[in-house]
Amino acid sequence: MNFIKIFFLSFFIILSSSVYALQFKEERSHHFIIKYDPEVSKSYVYKLEKEAEYLYRKITQEFYLSRSKLWMWGNRAKIYVAKDKEDYLKDFNCQSWSLACVNYRDKIIYTFSLQRNFDSILTHELTHIIFREYIGKAQMPLWLDEGMATYMQYKDTREKKVIISFIKKMIKEGTYIDFSKMQNISSLDSNTSNVELFYYQSFSMIYFLIDRFGRSKFSEFLMYLREGKKFDQAFAKAFRAIDNMQDFERLWKKFYQN
Repeated sequence: MNFIKIFFLSFFIILSSSVYALQFKEERSHHFIIKYDPEVSKSYVYKLEKEAEYLYRKITQEFYLSRSKLWMWGNRAKIYVAKDKEDYLKDFNCQSWSLACVNYRDKIIYTFSLQRNFDSILTHELTHIIFREYIGKAQMPLWLDEGMATYMQYKDTREKKVIISFIKKMIKEGTYIDFSKMQNISSLDSNTSNVELFYYQSFSMIYFLIDRFGRSKFSEFLMYLREGKKFDQAFAKAFRAIDNMQDFERLWKKFYQN
């Protein structure tokens, strides 16, 4: 499994107006508008629609991300589906290594049909969109944003054990990323060193907080961010047993060393 290829899906793209001139067919569900190439099979579109609706409910309910403006009518998210990878790259101006790309502001996902693990990709991207919409303009470190998406992507899969084993090995060898550095990483690209470690460690930080303090406390933390509290304030208010990032790192290491 190419984790780097799956992870690097989360970036904001600006598309030319030609994309919207394409003669795509359209299928609508409660929360999504799926626009697809006429050569994409209806069965694939229906499967995608069903999965998207399921994930919308799952992600929203996982962290109690209730919002005043639901994804209905004109506020529905959109998924554009190209016939294949070639058309995807030609029509959507996405990166050549990507399997999907996202316009977070307008809640649009661009992809292509007949991908094996698209449910995993869709989970990651929808988590980003739902989470960012819920948080609003709150400032947050990248590890929290990517950790949330990666947590939802892998928490119910066999890969979770692989990630946790990897993190335990990094802690034992002392080759994990210091939390002070994690807190200051604000962007990634395909040339960034330790990209896989960054995503795995982000997952492990979210997993630790939820397992150690409970999902309700984590949701409380997100609610404080939504209310406008700065990250440090929201974190301290929700997780009172953690004094600072150094203490967070110490407890995190202890959790995975047991």
